[in-house]
Amino acid sequence: MAFPTYSRLISLSILAAAVIAAPNGGSSSPPSSKCTETLLPVHVSAVNKILKIDSPRSQQELTDFVTRWSSATSNVTAEVVQGDAPINATYNIWTQLCVPATQESKTVELAVHGIGPDHSYWTLGGPGSNNYVDAVLKAGRAILVYDRLGVGKSDKPDGITKVQTAAEIEIAAQLAKYLRGNPQGHQFNRVIGIGHSYGSVQLVGVAGIYGNLLDATILTGFSTSDRFALPALATFGWAIASLNNPKRFGALQSSYITSHDISNIQQNFFRFGNYDPAILKEVEATKWTATLGELLTQGAPPAPNYTNPVLVVTGDKDYIFCGGNCYQTTADGSNLIEGSKSAFPNVSNFSTIIPAEVGHGVNYHLNAADTYARINDWVAHLGMAWYFGLDMNLGYSNHRSYIVDSYTANTASINDCKYIISTSTQGIF
Repeated sequence: MAFPTYSRLISLSILAAAVIAAPNGGSSSPPSSKCTETLLPVHVSAVNKILKIDSPRSQQELTDFVTRWSSATSNVTAEVVQGDAPINATYNIWTQLCVPATQESKTVELAVHGIGPDHSYWTLGGPGSNNYVDAVLKAGRAILVYDRLGVGKSDKPDGITKVQTAAEIEIAAQLAKYLRGNPQGHQFNRVIGIGHSYGSVQLVGVAGIYGNLLDATILTGFSTSDRFALPALATFGWAIASLNNPKRFGALQSSYITSHDISNIQQNFFRFGNYDPAILKEVEATKWTATLGELLTQGAPPAPNYTNPVLVVTGDKDYIFCGGNCYQTTADGSNLIEGSKSAFPNVSNFSTIIPAEVGHGVNYHLNAADTYARINDWVAHLGMAWYFGLDMNLGYSNHRSYIVDSYTANTASINDCKYIISTSTQGIF
């Protein structure tokens, strides 16, 4: 959530051979696309952390640890995180690459989900208003979604020593490189990263280590404020996953934990009155796990070597990153989302969208389709600049915020769409 310092990670390479490739795989594949599932063996060489903690032996032990960790004067992280622990291993990462069926896309998005769901965060509800993959494909772009290490159909190694933020940042970076290497015969000219929550933190980490590896970065459910991390940690109601749902998680180590029940998910991800209750039930039914290793090491330092465009999209009522009010001000007078530019000190093309009446799970809300339309328009503007060879570093000094009640993008009209939008007033924007 915040940006603690950790040692620079070292290189990782991705193996070219796929273990499993299934065209049009997955029930979430939109009918207007061609989707291929691939289980990619990824060789990880990274620097994790030594964590002085054992897997909890009971739910009571885990609850006590979380209580101490989330206390106002907590110093648990300082006590637990001790030194570097290089790792060198190969993990199988489940991916799904979807391309538009009717045209060859030259732009692809790399989608990194956060803690709680698996890749289905991006395909929620099948084709329709909450399905981000569907929106991207209809806009003419390709997209790769994947299950992070320890989640879904990807490998599930030790949840303390192996599944940590350093390794996961490297996996995200190497998947970006994979997309630049003509995957499955597709040649992409541009790779855009989009993350949600912990996935957004990982993309900040990618930018910090690899600079402009990504042509643009979209961070959703994100801010750089660390004021709300401990309360949010407590409200997940963390439970040992194998005890919480033995049918789904019974084979996992006790270092894999999950939110207790649907009430915890509602509090952390949803804004009451602006979601379909069926979506809340689906999110609970398909929830996944976190590991103690990734929770104790999450964070990424600022990315001074990254200069490409950045868009931050966070709901105004985000509980995890804003404490329920993203219009709280920072030291320089900006709101919490505008203040996220501190993670990218040398980015001049920095924009924000703050959807109204939206909680942490941006994709879960009734106005998700409107949010996707705004993202698509931002990407379309980038496409124009790339096509005409314009300099996208347009200067951050002339920066303004305004309310849009009715907006027209390309041939699509979005009415009664309440957003606060902040963007550069120079050049193409």
